[in-house]
Amino acid sequence: MHETLRAGQFGPGQVGADLARVDWAATEVGPPEQWPPLLRTTVRTLLGSQFPMWMAWGPSLTFFCNDAYRRDTLGTKYPWALGRPASEVWSEIWDEIGPRLSAVMDEGASTWDEKLMLILMRSGYAEETYHTFSYSPLLEDDGSVAGMLCVVREDTDEVIANRRIRALRDLAGHLTAQLSERETVQQAAQALSANSRDLPFHLAYLYDDDGTAHLVGNSGLPAGHPAAPETIPAPAPAPAPASGAEVRWAPAQDGTTTVVSLDPQRHGELPGGSWPVPPAEVAVVSVTGAQGAPYGFLVVGLNPYRPFDTGYRDFLELLAGRLGAAITDARAYEMERRRAESLAELDRAKTDFFTNVSHEFRTPLTLLLGPAEDALADTAEPLGPHQRDRVEVIHRSGLRLLKLVNSLLDFSRLEAGRMAERFEPVDLASYTRQLTSIFDSAAQRLGLELTTNCAPLDEPVYVDPDLWGKVVLNLVSNALKFTLEGGITVSLVTEDGHAVLRVSDTGVGIPPEEQTTLFRRFRRVRGVQGRSHEGSGIGLALVAEVATLHGGDVDVLSTPGVGSTFVVRVPLGAAHLPEDLVAPSGAGGVADVVLDGFRTEAHRLSTAAPGAPQAHDATPAAAGGEDRARILVVDDNADIRQYVAELLEPHYDVVTAGDGRAALEAARTRPPHLVLSDVMMPVMDGFELLAALRADPDTVGIPVVMLSARGGDEATAQGLEAGADDYLAKPFGARELLARVRANLELDRTTRTRRELERSRRLLDDAERLARMGSWSVDLETGRVEVSAQLLRLIGLSHAEVDDLGHPDFLIDLVDPGDRDFVRVVLGEARVDDQIAFEVRMSRSDGSGFYAHVNGEVVAEEDGAVLRCSLQDVTERRRTAEAVVAANAAAEAAAREHAIADELQTSLLPERSFDLKQLEVATYYRAGSEGTKVGGDWYDVIELDDGRTGLVLGDVMGHGVQAAAVMGQIRTAVRAYARLGMPPLPLMESLDSLVWDLFPEQIVTCVYAAFDPESLTVDLVSAGHLPPVLIDADGTVQRLQLERHPPLGVGRRFVSSQQVRLAPGAGIVLYTDGLVERRGRDLEDGITSLMEQAAALRVPLAEIPEALVHGMLADAPEDDVAILVARIPRTEG
Repeated sequence: MHETLRAGQFGPGQVGADLARVDWAATEVGPPEQWPPLLRTTVRTLLGSQFPMWMAWGPSLTFFCNDAYRRDTLGTKYPWALGRPASEVWSEIWDEIGPRLSAVMDEGASTWDEKLMLILMRSGYAEETYHTFSYSPLLEDDGSVAGMLCVVREDTDEVIANRRIRALRDLAGHLTAQLSERETVQQAAQALSANSRDLPFHLAYLYDDDGTAHLVGNSGLPAGHPAAPETIPAPAPAPAPASGAEVRWAPAQDGTTTVVSLDPQRHGELPGGSWPVPPAEVAVVSVTGAQGAPYGFLVVGLNPYRPFDTGYRDFLELLAGRLGAAITDARAYEMERRRAESLAELDRAKTDFFTNVSHEFRTPLTLLLGPAEDALADTAEPLGPHQRDRVEVIHRSGLRLLKLVNSLLDFSRLEAGRMAERFEPVDLASYTRQLTSIFDSAAQRLGLELTTNCAPLDEPVYVDPDLWGKVVLNLVSNALKFTLEGGITVSLVTEDGHAVLRVSDTGVGIPPEEQTTLFRRFRRVRGVQGRSHEGSGIGLALVAEVATLHGGDVDVLSTPGVGSTFVVRVPLGAAHLPEDLVAPSGAGGVADVVLDGFRTEAHRLSTAAPGAPQAHDATPAAAGGEDRARILVVDDNADIRQYVAELLEPHYDVVTAGDGRAALEAARTRPPHLVLSDVMMPVMDGFELLAALRADPDTVGIPVVMLSARGGDEATAQGLEAGADDYLAKPFGARELLARVRANLELDRTTRTRRELERSRRLLDDAERLARMGSWSVDLETGRVEVSAQLLRLIGLSHAEVDDLGHPDFLIDLVDPGDRDFVRVVLGEARVDDQIAFEVRMSRSDGSGFYAHVNGEVVAEEDGAVLRCSLQDVTERRRTAEAVVAANAAAEAAAREHAIADELQTSLLPERSFDLKQLEVATYYRAGSEGTKVGGDWYDVIELDDGRTGLVLGDVMGHGVQAAAVMGQIRTAVRAYARLGMPPLPLMESLDSLVWDLFPEQIVTCVYAAFDPESLTVDLVSAGHLPPVLIDADGTVQRLQLERHPPLGVGRRFVSSQQVRLAPGAGIVLYTDGLVERRGRDLEDGITSLMEQAAALRVPLAEIPEALVHGMLADAPEDDVAILVARIPRTEG
């Protein structure tokens, strides 16, 4: 009782219960019943709060707290702390909170601290915690301080989380620059040293190639310390070495973070970072790359005042992960740097190679061009026309090769800084006009207008004549190549101390995205239409290098479809040039052989520009051949086209085209038997042509042989992967070309023949499959059997099984046993001209049966007689025939049943008219089921022996003959019960018993009325039926509210009937639900509508039922409908 009283003074919760158990009498505050009101009120407030709070009371500062404070702060000090002096409870932090409490108790002053760090002993160890709290005095009525109330929020998780996030952010900030691997780790160490609370010290080790770990970064602990060995040999032992052994840190083999206890005797004196005591443990964390490759590991001294929980582990692993990512970046940067150095070295080697090989090319070129020129100029022994054409091709090709070699040599000299440039004053306008003039005749032949606007300049311009010539020649040559109509304008003016050369054209233009890289070496603009796709890709790069060499620059302004303008600026005077390279005016200029190269190229562009496909006549020796294959040769080089055509003409009909688009049009107009196509062409290159041919159903099967200057396995593989049938690298010999063409044509013929055979086989197989028919043939001499795929599917055997069984056993084994001997004789003894036809039942290998019709014949062939047979699955046909017979029998049976049902319906139909003296009666009946005459609804009028008349109307749920059969029996029973003189109530009870016994599954409703002509009354009783409608003599309509009884057969007693008096001229309407119930309409609404229809009727009695039906049912009824209208005749006078 005493405990209960004491417990009642405290609030709810665990702390309230534990406060009740404290021996308060032994404390300074005394027993609870003696506590002052302020203390009791404060304790109740304290315990009722959801916010962490504690209080101290009295001089001894006796400790109280609530459940929230117990949960968040006290830890293992609970419940020991309740009732003890606060100085004992928080002895470990009393030097921090004691002065604050004294200020509250002595002076009544409140205190406030935000996120104050306190080292608490609440979990069995000294723990780093952070709290935001206020101390407030508890004042008595006289103003004296009786105690202190503390409201506190613990911020430990927030403070530590923010500190760790800051450490991660600082680490990321130190690792943004491009650093080497070692620099990255050292920068990380510098960043991590700032967080000495979570990381009192750390060591970062990286593995070398043999697995030795090297100390690369550290903070808080110097390298060489007993716990910080500079190298750890591989393989490293377990993380916790035996006592006295050399320290060898190592991560776990599975990469998980491990914790190792520290031993001062082995690991030496260790720093504590921001803490007064050193760590007792270290964590060893793996540092890995993106794919899990081990880079090294971190050894981290752990905060002695925090547990190594999941958050601490995740923090260290995040640090290691970020360091791993940074090392990955550093290694990638280092690899990229080495790659760049390697590429630069390769570039220098390539430049040296180009220089050397260009020099080496000059000797054989001299021996090619010299004799060719001599032969063409020889008048003593002139060449014949055909040989002259060949030597001219050699000479033109040699000049073009020399032009390419000179360009490569010049460019390699410029890049290597070995160009022996010589700047001299030149009449630049005159010199530029002279250079441009070599293109005049070519421009005229191409229908272009070449305009030169080079007025004399005020002063000579210091240029290297040879290099300047190459600038002008390259720019004008390019303009000629990519200008298909319009003109080219070359102008030279002075602007802002510069000589400015502009070469403008109305050509195809350059896409904007290509203009920024246009002057890079080996750069070629893709997707633009030109007269030729030939070139080295260094012409414009050479122009840019020459402009830079002259202290100038080059630029381009271009709009696709409009044209381009190339601008070269060269400073006037010689002040910007090295003095040792400036020379007086000389006779320098572009070498004649260089001019010849550009002149020849311009001539080739103008005389053999790509155009419409050209047919080549067959040579006389081959003109009479039949079935000659037609070859389409596609190349933008006229000499190549002519050369290949001449090789092929003795054997094939040849058509040539100068670009892919023209070739595609020719192939679509008249598909060739084979296409020989170059790869690099203007308008549409060879690969684009190949893709277009393969995408067109009319050309998809044409063999394509690619011709390309790119040789090697890689180029060949690229061509074949693109869909080419063959790949031939230039230069190629005549015999090799002819052999490749012949082989591809023959392969194409074979492929086409095979495809036709496969197509015929597929058509035959499809026809057999659709007809559910298979076929086979047997060589009667050898017994060899060939079967169609459809036959194998029909009989469920494989080719191997048919071969093993042989003929005719492979088929006989599947025939029903009773027919096997017959089939064996028919098939086994067949002779030439025999016709075979029979039908048998068979079983497949899976056991399923079917009917088969077999047709066959034996025919004589050169090497013997062959039996050819077909087998058709006629199961469906047999089943259809059987189904037709069954259907005919069923139809006959149905006809008989229908006749019987029709007779039954006729016998069950109620009479339509009644000859009554005391009542006028009109009826209506209509079955709801289509095709039937009767249903479950009925009515009857019964003349009784005592002069009364019985009126009955009912409804058997259902439709058609089945419901009518039940209805007929119930109607007969009603008539019998009524003739026995049963009043309405006993009659309905007897009928209920009948339905209960005979038709328990049926739902039957009924209304019975007995009319007494003497009293003009009607006695009614209803079993679940709709209420009758009364029509008074004056036409007023009302619903007769009968007592609601359940349907018949439910087994409940009928407790009453109802009597209604009718005046002469009044009537009663009985009806079934088919009249008033419609889908989507409420039943009550239907009855109301019936009453409105009845009130509006002005027709004779005999027409009332029909009128009600037409008014209520605009469409055919959904259910059976029965109506009975009875009226008392009006009296005479």
